[in-house]
Amino acid sequence: MNINTKIVALQNMKPAELRLAWRNTHGTPAPPGLGSALTVRALASHYQEREFGRLTKAELRQLGALGRKDNRRREGGVSTEAKPGTWLSRTWHGEVHEVVVLKSSYEYRGKSYGSLSAVARHITGAKWSGPRFFGLSSPRLGELKVGANA
Repeated sequence: MNINTKIVALQNMKPAELRLAWRNTHGTPAPPGLGSALTVRALASHYQEREFGRLTKAELRQLGALGRKDNRRREGGVSTEAKPGTWLSRTWHGEVHEVVVLKSSYEYRGKSYGSLSAVARHITGAKWSGPRFFGLSSPRLGELKVGANA
């Protein structure tokens, strides 16, 4: 059976069949709490490693760097990058503060800043995460990338 056929077969297995495939592959019970989707991915990865070999450390580093560089998309393929020309607004102590995203900087009240954090620091007088101050990131929702540094 070729690797593609094995992976398709995994995707069509019931949970009990996946646990048996895990036991046959690894010689241990499937880890508790590992859902069917993750079990399929883990087994498929294991099959691919046996068939084609593991990635080298250099290849893994390169993939990690690519993931850090192009982390602009959220689930659903929606872009999360604020393009130059975007206006960001925040009310702080009753006063509205507006920032314009430029190609490589941010404009606030006619002055250019290198980062949103610098703008937030200017407004509040304290060290703030600029994206968090302007509501572009949230511990629950993730982060929206802005500007050319995104």
